[in-house]
Amino acid sequence: MSEQKNIKVRLRLVIIKNDRLLATYDSVDNYFFYVGGKLEFGETIKNGCQREVIEECGPRIKFVFKKILYVRDFIIPEKNEHSLELFILGDINRFKELEGKKGGEFQGKKWLTWLNMDKLPDNLFPKALTPKLLKDCRNGFSKNGEYVGRIE
Repeated sequence: MSEQKNIKVRLRLVIIKNDRLLATYDSVDNYFFYVGGKLEFGETIKNGCQREVIEECGPRIKFVFKKILYVRDFIIPEKNEHSLELFILGDINRFKELEGKKGGEFQGKKWLTWLNMDKLPDNLFPKALTPKLLKDCRNGFSKNGEYVGRIE
C-alpha cells in the first residue's frame, strides 16, 4: 500500500504600510520571510489570514483581506513536502508597535520588522518573487491572482 501524501496550504501575507513591507526576520539563519503560516482544515482563507495575524502580531490586530496576488508551488521531494502557497495582499490596523515584536512560538529567535520597499534585502524569501512584487506594487497590484509556479 502506498504512503498517503498531503498537500499543505500556506498563507503568506503581503502587508505594505508607509512604503514598508511587514516581514519576519530569522536571526538564526539570517533571512526574512513573509508573515503567515498554514491554513487549518475547515478554515476559510480570510479566517486563516486573521488567525495568523493575531498569532504573529498580537490579539488586537485586524487584518483586511484585499486579494490573492500569487499562487506558488513549494515542493521539496527529499523532505516529502508539497505545499501550495497563497500570497495575499492585505492591511492591518497597527504599524510602529510591531517593529521588533517577538512572537511566542519563535522563542526570541525571530521577530517582526518593516522592510523599506525601496531597499528590500537579498535574503527575503522567496528571492525570485521580490522583483515581481516590486514591479506589481509600483503598478498598484492591478492584476488579479497569478500563478507563479514553482520558484526556488
